[in-house]
Amino acid sequence: MGILGFHVKPSLHNEGGLLMTELFSEPEQLKKIAEPLSNRSDIYSLGMTLYVLANDKKFPDQRDVLPEIEEISVELNAILRKACSYYPGNRYQSAAELRKELLKLMITKYC
Repeated sequence: MGILGFHVKPSLHNEGGLLMTELFSEPEQLKKIAEPLSNRSDIYSLGMTLYVLANDKKFPDQRDVLPEIEEISVELNAILRKACSYYPGNRYQSAAELRKELLKLMITKYC
């Protein structure tokens, strides 16, 4: 069982032969856009993991623009959309930047 509490089978091999799960893989990894892999690729995968957790373990029907999750705040939806932006240049540029936004939201909304 995976960290989400259910099992998702890896479905693809990349050029290096590494196993990956398409549902969590960023567009540049899947060769849907011509961008090199970077730390922003990991931010996409983390954002998708957070999205699925926030969306009652359901993956989005579309990936170019994530549908809003009605049960969460507008601010958290915006953070998830930015983390999972189709284009790497529109994503958070570092994990520290994503962390800062999540902490700011937590402090302003829940403390």
